[in-house]
Amino acid sequence: MPSFPEPAWFLALGRLMEAEGALFQRLGFAETRFAVRVMPDEGDNGGENLVGLVIDGYRLSDAKSIDNLEAFDPDFVICARRSVWNRMVREIVETGRPSLRHTLSSLALMGEEMWLESSDQLREDKFYRYNQTLQELLNLASRLPPH
Repeated sequence: MPSFPEPAWFLALGRLMEAEGALFQRLGFAETRFAVRVMPDEGDNGGENLVGLVIDGYRLSDAKSIDNLEAFDPDFVICARRSVWNRMVREIVETGRPSLRHTLSSLALMGEEMWLESSDQLREDKFYRYNQTLQELLNLASRLPPH
């Protein structure tokens, strides 16, 4: 089983998203292309991971590693250090969802541990419009087999 932040991990979430169609239909139609940036922790020699994701309606239609962010042209980029992402994913796996202070929305609003990057405020707004869909997608990690 692939692990976060491999594109195959996100694609596995996408398959679960399609199986949970009613949940995502209740949240509403979402259309966005965004990137997840996983930056190394302080003192970590590991590199950065950048994954481009596309949500088209009620499904994740693409997930791929990207080298050229500008060519991918995301609406927004969700950025955090590896330890922040790992904490969120670990909480999801253990309890089905992250604690309220560790959700995408809470962390991005605080802007300290996680932040958004975008060159266009209207496109960045898609994060806030669809953040519950994005969080529910990540929450499906609780249903993935352990790696």
